[in-house]
Amino acid sequence: MNAVKKGEAHVTARARLMLLLGEQLITDEVAAISELVKNAYDADATKVVVTLFHVSDPKTGHIVIRDNGHGMTSNLVLSSWLELGTLSKARGTDLKPRFSEKKKRPFLGEKGLGRLAVHKLGHRTELITRRIDTDVETRLTIDWTTFEKSEGFLEEVPVDWEETSPNVFTESDFLSGTQITIRELQRAWNKDMIERTERSLKALKSPFMDLSDFDIGIKIEDDLAPVVRVHEMSEIIDKATYTFIGEIDEAGKLEYRYKFQRDDYPALSREVERRKDARDPELFSNDRKPICGPVHLRFYSWDLSPQDQRAVLGDTQTYKEMIEPNTGIKVFRDGFRVLPYGNPDNDWLGMDLRRVRQFEERLSRNQAIGAVEISAKTNPRLLDKTDREGLIDNEALRDFHSLVQSALTQFEAERYPDRHNLKEVTGRLRDRETDRTRFAQTTAFLSKAIMEQPKLDAEVKLQFTKLISEAREHFDSMLAEQEQPLLMAASIGLTYMMPTHEVRRDIHEALKILRGACDSKEVSFDKIDSAITFLRQADSTVGGIGRLMQRTREEEVFELERPTKLAVQLMRYRMERNLISYDLEVRNPTKVAGSDRLITMLLLNFLDNSIYWLLRNRPEQRKIKIIVDSKDSECILVVSDSGPGFGDDDIETVTLPFFTRKPNGMGLGLYIADRIARMNRGRLKLLNTNDLPGLLPGANIAAFFPKAKK
Repeated sequence: MNAVKKGEAHVTARARLMLLLGEQLITDEVAAISELVKNAYDADATKVVVTLFHVSDPKTGHIVIRDNGHGMTSNLVLSSWLELGTLSKARGTDLKPRFSEKKKRPFLGEKGLGRLAVHKLGHRTELITRRIDTDVETRLTIDWTTFEKSEGFLEEVPVDWEETSPNVFTESDFLSGTQITIRELQRAWNKDMIERTERSLKALKSPFMDLSDFDIGIKIEDDLAPVVRVHEMSEIIDKATYTFIGEIDEAGKLEYRYKFQRDDYPALSREVERRKDARDPELFSNDRKPICGPVHLRFYSWDLSPQDQRAVLGDTQTYKEMIEPNTGIKVFRDGFRVLPYGNPDNDWLGMDLRRVRQFEERLSRNQAIGAVEISAKTNPRLLDKTDREGLIDNEALRDFHSLVQSALTQFEAERYPDRHNLKEVTGRLRDRETDRTRFAQTTAFLSKAIMEQPKLDAEVKLQFTKLISEAREHFDSMLAEQEQPLLMAASIGLTYMMPTHEVRRDIHEALKILRGACDSKEVSFDKIDSAITFLRQADSTVGGIGRLMQRTREEEVFELERPTKLAVQLMRYRMERNLISYDLEVRNPTKVAGSDRLITMLLLNFLDNSIYWLLRNRPEQRKIKIIVDSKDSECILVVSDSGPGFGDDDIETVTLPFFTRKPNGMGLGLYIADRIARMNRGRLKLLNTNDLPGLLPGANIAAFFPKAKK
């Protein structure tokens, strides 16, 4: 069909667009002033002063932002400042940042829209600027209500300007620069807004980078001016109980230094340095490198109980005044805050939800102060959204979020055993193992005291010690009776979820093939055969789960090979699907006495951990070896893999309840495995590669059980 008419058209904009952009692109007044301060930094200013004059009264109040940067000529004001989306700061196609004129600072603003922040603050704007080494000032006045009233197009609304001799920029410290005055405020400021503005401006610069050549001052002339002392960060972090300082490089490797310090318990204090891979295997499979990096991190944390606050800070008021107003994990780029990360209403790492799910191990936002520092030069794909509400959601941001959360997990993992030990020495740790230990210590002390009594004859001493021994046995039996059903239920819940995920996937794949065959109306025996294969896999896994759930005698003698084969069968398809080569070696068939169901669950937890950590490796490097062996009077069940291993963690640490180095882990798998081993009179141990022939170079964990008596 031939066109009757054709030509070119152009996009136009109504004047009211300025109001929509100003109101909707800037979150609030605090963000608006922050944008104008960043513009001063981009203009190579060494000083910017923000003054709030009687802002609680919107009619008479006004705001002044004044800097001593290089300023603008009248031509620059008319060609760039009045041009939306100007290209003067924008990155090129190579995403490399641009730098300021004199000091070569990386530009903080890139969109050319930050100047619209003035409309968020008030209806009238006056801009006065003097270019460095010139003898004139340019004055520009904008009445934003004219844009609202006008029904015409954007370019039809006039803006008044004039060039005069210098009247404002005449002082020695301010011979050039830009001054913006906002009048007829959009709304009356309350005390909270004023306080948030003061605190935000003082926290706009990173306390850990040297930005001494840019000073931000704030003056408040208002009856609602708060009496707020913003403490230096050094005052705050020096009092941290837990400290974590690290860096994630371009390959996703994390190096960090962790420190735990309590002056009232110096024997518990410790400091370690470690190197970990911060890449979550589920996101960074096949050894994929991050798109972002490097990233510098600093985390500081405190315990919140009143007695801990008094022990560390001297009182509870200090925490409320110094630490609480600064809590949250903030992001800084080239030394300046990236909003809104770390704001009171922004939980970008999901810390509070993680804390609810795992109260013991995870940190909430009100327990930690953090700074995550990046550079525009080394992280070019971490780009601001147009509305300044964070960074653009892309693959680089997802990698960044995952790496920071992984580093936070390492901090929580280091902190957890120290907090556990602290609670133990202060008498606040209440778990069954501690109760059992304390009862054993008490009864042993009592037995010793009785035996040392010279006035008691031997028969009386014997009767007393017999009663104490019976009480201890009864106590242990009572704890075991209460623990076993709970442990069994938790084990079934965790282990049931592992293979059923594979069952669902197999069924979905089979359904997809069968639906495709029905839609095509052609019988393809190859496709039908593939669907049958998936269904057989699902049936095999479900059958294994059924055998696992069957109630058997909890105490019987059986070949250790039996629960091992069942566990391998349940995890076989998951290992094959993830291209993990696995091998079962029964080196020395041996019998144990206990519950084969529980030992199967123990092994499933071992295998689940190995599979998770191996996903980061390339397929040819993913290996698991399961070994059944015996030594002296013990049977040994080993899971060995080619993953990252346990590092410096010992068996006492990794089996603590809720301890985990997985960003989304529950920290119950190895704890339950340890309890299962103990219930079957066994123990867990982390092995070195030279402890047993043929072990792989990654994680090597073993369960030792006594051999069953013939």
